[in-house]
Amino acid sequence: MSWGMSGMCGEIAGPIDEQLAGLRSLGVARANLTSLSFSKEEKPRSINALTDDELVELRQRLNTNGITGYCVTSPVAKYSVDTDPDIVAQQLDRSIQAANILDSRYLRIFSFAPLDNGTAETDRDQIHHAFEALVTTIESQGNGVTPLLENNYRMYASDGPTTRDLLADYAPGRVALAFDAHACVVAGVRAFDEVWPEVEPWVQVLHLKDYVAETKTIVPVGQGDGQLTEIVSAADSSTVEDLALEPHLHNSKYGEGRDPLDLFRESRDAVLNMLDATGRPRPPVGKP
Repeated sequence: MSWGMSGMCGEIAGPIDEQLAGLRSLGVARANLTSLSFSKEEKPRSINALTDDELVELRQRLNTNGITGYCVTSPVAKYSVDTDPDIVAQQLDRSIQAANILDSRYLRIFSFAPLDNGTAETDRDQIHHAFEALVTTIESQGNGVTPLLENNYRMYASDGPTTRDLLADYAPGRVALAFDAHACVVAGVRAFDEVWPEVEPWVQVLHLKDYVAETKTIVPVGQGDGQLTEIVSAADSSTVEDLALEPHLHNSKYGEGRDPLDLFRESRDAVLNMLDATGRPRPPVGKP
């Protein structure tokens, strides 16, 4: 069974038409939507800042290009757990509405960060309570959209024990995990050896970017310390359903001065080569 492939297309360009043209050229038919504009003159805005009418227009452009709005990759909970509740509620409400209008499979969220003077241990209960509010709101207001947690080195879910601790409140499938090996490396933990065994049952998306700890450089997938070859080899294709490209190479020393679409293509090719080397089938080209 092969996985699908999605792309965080806001890394390709600002205007949505250029983002979608880039995905089409790469044979990627699933869009992870972060920020976009509707013209070259307009400054890109976060997906959760779009109006309902703009979201309807976005869905029409996706449909015209044969691309699904696979995941609303929102910034919800990528901040301290004491963030103004009104800000959290507004971001979450608009992200859920985006997921509903776009008929998205997932809504990406984070796990909140401890307080500035706190730790994962001291703020655990407050974070659990706040995260539960996100999950139940998505369940009650979303049209079948699945909350998709992304682990992050600056958030509560930064290593194996904390990520599992948060996910253990939910059956796999009720909340899914987008497993980010790069974030593990930055956090100083071994992605496959230390974190993967803790969280594997919840992983439905492999969030693909890589990092070299010694040089603090983002690199193409498989060229860093993320143990992604081991992860791809071990991942269960009956639970993992998507390979999500978020190369971040355009923000790195590696990709400095290069065209973002070329860097995205290089990352895609690195993933395909890894699949070939590990005997895993390639995603169907251009199929959502």
